[in-house]
Amino acid sequence: MSGDGECVVEPMTTVVRGRVVELPGTLDETRRALPVERRAEFDAVIGGTPIAQLTQVAAVWALPVEARADADAAIARVEAGDFDGMFNLDGTPVR
Repeated sequence: MSGDGECVVEPMTTVVRGRVVELPGTLDETRRALPVERRAEFDAVIGGTPIAQLTQVAAVWALPVEARADADAAIARVEAGDFDGMFNLDGTPVR
């Protein structure tokens, strides 16, 4: 918090498809960044999320649409048994 009671939000960034993008820093900014048709869903999900999981859920919603699409595609590949280009935590390829 700043001295006047305002919360200071440090910008967060991530890389999406090779470019650095700044992520929304608050739930309000995240909601405004969403397409209008997704805002009611966001409100319901955020409103129903346990406090202990709020940071994780909010981070997923803060990602740009392209990043979520890429993550969904990667999950679908893994679920289908395609581990090409995937690595274990120790750096070895997943087989």
